[in-house]
Amino acid sequence: MNDVKKSALWALISIPISFLGYLISWGLIHNGGIILILFAPGFITMLIMSDDTDVPEWLVWILALVAQYLGYIIVIFILIKTFKILQATRAENIVKEESEKDPPGP
Repeated sequence: MNDVKKSALWALISIPISFLGYLISWGLIHNGGIILILFAPGFITMLIMSDDTDVPEWLVWILALVAQYLGYIIVIFILIKTFKILQATRAENIVKEESEKDPPGP
């Protein structure tokens, strides 16, 4: 399975997280602290769309969920790629150290 598909599957966790944010209420905004990072894409979309626009509330929610999902796909994809790069670098360093320990004999 390629990295984009893995990211898309893992990003499905954003949907229950979004509903949890709605159930906790807007009070989270005032004193949520670092946990607001989890809700950032959907929250920003809701702020932009709900202030002075005539967009129906159901459409705002759909757009917020899509933004949340896409935000999670991007973050998870970046994390997967970063971990793969780190693993490859670590493997190269291990091979390099092994070759330095045991130089070929004459």
